[in-house]
Amino acid sequence: MCGFLGLSQSIDLDRLGKAKLFDYSGSLSANGFFYEGTANRQAFTYFLNGNLNFNIAEVYNVPLSFAYTNQNFDFSSPFKLNRLSISPSYKWITLHIGDAAMTFSPYTLSGHQFTGVGVDLAPTGPFKVSAMYGRFLRASEYDVEALQQQTAYLRRGFGLKTSYGLERFNVGFIFFKALDKEDSLEEPFPLELGLSPKDNAVVSLQTDFRIRDNVNVRLEYAISGITEDIRVKEPKSKKGLLSAFLDENITTNYTNAFNASIDYTVGNGTLGGAYERIDPEYRTFGAYYFNNDLENITLNATQTIFDNKLNVGVNAGLQRDNLDDSKASAMKRLVSAINLNYTPTERLGINGSFSNFQSYTNIRDQFDYINQVSELDNLDTLNYRQISKNANLGINYTVKQTETRNNRANINLVYQDSNEEQEGTAIANSGSQFYNGTASYAMGYPQQSLTITLAANTSYTKTGDTDTGLTVGPTLGVAKQFFDKKLRGNFSASYNTSFVNGEQQNQFYNLRLGGNYAWKEGHNFTLNLLSLFRNTVQTNTTDFTTTFGYTYTFGRGKRKNNAPSSMGQSPPQNNLLTFRYRDVVYSGTPKEIVQQLRNVLQQSRYEQLPQEKRDELDQMLIDMERSQNTNRLKDTAIAFLEELHRFEDLNKMKK
Repeated sequence: MCGFLGLSQSIDLDRLGKAKLFDYSGSLSANGFFYEGTANRQAFTYFLNGNLNFNIAEVYNVPLSFAYTNQNFDFSSPFKLNRLSISPSYKWITLHIGDAAMTFSPYTLSGHQFTGVGVDLAPTGPFKVSAMYGRFLRASEYDVEALQQQTAYLRRGFGLKTSYGLERFNVGFIFFKALDKEDSLEEPFPLELGLSPKDNAVVSLQTDFRIRDNVNVRLEYAISGITEDIRVKEPKSKKGLLSAFLDENITTNYTNAFNASIDYTVGNGTLGGAYERIDPEYRTFGAYYFNNDLENITLNATQTIFDNKLNVGVNAGLQRDNLDDSKASAMKRLVSAINLNYTPTERLGINGSFSNFQSYTNIRDQFDYINQVSELDNLDTLNYRQISKNANLGINYTVKQTETRNNRANINLVYQDSNEEQEGTAIANSGSQFYNGTASYAMGYPQQSLTITLAANTSYTKTGDTDTGLTVGPTLGVAKQFFDKKLRGNFSASYNTSFVNGEQQNQFYNLRLGGNYAWKEGHNFTLNLLSLFRNTVQTNTTDFTTTFGYTYTFGRGKRKNNAPSSMGQSPPQNNLLTFRYRDVVYSGTPKEIVQQLRNVLQQSRYEQLPQEKRDELDQMLIDMERSQNTNRLKDTAIAFLEELHRFEDLNKMKK
């Protein structure tokens, strides 16, 4: 049983006396999940959450959020889960008091929560300053009765970021320092933990400037020094660049990170390139996680032609690791991709993509270090290359669109191919091919608020010379709105059967029934039923899931229940978006961005994601697909990734 509580405030004294004295908004929701079947899940789980915001004169905000579930997430860690923060602001001054998180750059202080105080000073003019001081880790004693608990020294830190910017030129300086308190632990702990008090100092220089009006260059260089054990008395043979700020000894190590990019605006598109190098073991105490030991070179180009009917995007990149030749294997990865979106008429839309991902690995033969051999001897037999190709073609066509009928057809084809080569020769039975085809036809009746969809799906997989699976099946879906669109109901039925080497193996029957009812203003009820029947060669099983929920939205933030329905409408998909989150770049049309996020959610590391959280994230993806506001897609996508990675960070703490 675990509860999470968050409080924050934001004050803008300029608005005092100019607005309504007191206002409030927010939402409260309760969701329950009942499951009966063969999966390893709790029979009943529930989830309560709320988001409240109290506002005084539009200058003083008190947002409150909480969540509670009967899922078991209980564990001990030096990281603080319950949070309380106050962020008053006046003109260009903003304070952060309590439990806060600030970001200076990806290589210094980057989103790590601390308990203390911070300030942002952004006056009119070229000079800006940010600073912080606080506790990053609480002291956590070793407990032999709770081995899952993470033992840690008390860690405090401070940081400073300054920048000076003109119209075409900006330069910045960052300093960050964090130190463990050696006497913060009283209880002895095993040496096997490898725990020691550490010291960290980081310096970073940033600049970006424009060359003419259509070329922009960005640069950042950071150096991080870490003393792994401040208790060691033996001095370092040679002082480092940050010796004035770091308790150096023979355990001190310096690492570097460098990032450069250039963007060139030309025609109706852009050309760009970037170079990034991060030394092995690079890290700072201002972030939870770093990708290191990598070198990236990327090129990208986008262009819209033919009166904005065709959009072309091309990306290519090369990545390698083992920068210091210390690993037993080195890997190089080459990826190239092209995306096309073509809209010749208002009724027809075609999109396609192709990518070629290649991974080269050179495994060192350890006999190189033992025996001297002739240059004619070939020890390179462990080199191999993995190639993966992906292609996608989608066609959307509006068959009929009138006041009474809205019919659309869709075809989507996917091809994936991967194989491995050793010394230029394909490895036997290493390749695999995957083919998938989906066709659907949707008949919409706007006046009746009714949509009927017929679809067929087929997929085929082949590994080596073996036919490993063919799956085919139809789907019927019906969506209908009642009572002046206050009640939205949906029903779907699908059947799938699979074959291996021509013999039928499995049959799946899937029935879904759901409803959403909006009562008065602010009250929303949901109920969804799912039955899954599996008939396999070994056994027959049945899974039954019921999901029910209630949401109450009040105040200024509540949505009108009689808002126009988005049924039968397609959001614009031609705008290209690009953003970066945790050193990963997401780029493409809104539809492609949503698919990239869905691919992240399906990664194996999130298999243990609680079902209610998975349902919540799935709903966020659905909302993004349906949304007409592409300007908010970036914010929503980042919120999605933050929720997903918060679960991953908590799991890391638990381990």
